[in-house]
Amino acid sequence: FALMWSLGAILELEDRVKYQAFLEEKGGLNLPKCSDTTTIFEYYVTEDGEWAHWDSKVVEYIYPQESIPRYDSILVPNVDNTCTEFLLDTIAKQGKGVLLIGESGTAKTVIIKAYCGKYDPDLHLYKAMNFSSATTPGLFQSAIESYVDKRMGSTNGPPA
Repeated sequence: FALMWSLGAILELEDRVKYQAFLEEKGGLNLPKCSDTTTIFEYYVTEDGEWAHWDSKVVEYIYPQESIPRYDSILVPNVDNTCTEFLLDTIAKQGKGVLLIGESGTAKTVIIKAYCGKYDPDLHLYKAMNFSSATTPGLFQSAIESYVDKRMGSTNGPPA
């Protein structure tokens, strides 16, 4: 599992198949049994050390009846975003920084906002910022400085 997601996480789908073949060829690893249509990246290790398909962790989406959610905040659980949320949570619990990369439209922003929305606001603050090809370092610095309080000299901190 660690080899899959440390070295293989950045690979494209075709390269993941090649990476899986490489790991299987080396032998000696307890890899999940995959069909012709699945790869090792579609499996996780359970609490008791067994391989299970990610679809066993996917929860059913229940549309809220009491309100109409914003379209850009709806995240219907599937194998891909369930896996991403699990990995994000695993890394964040260790106090490490997390960087999600991927093509446009792969729910990166929605996953991050949903994850950060679970934070206790008395303990954690977060701010979402959009970047584009027009974002310069100066614009980024100005945006950051607009959300923090100036302390002494070059010291900034969270709003009081």
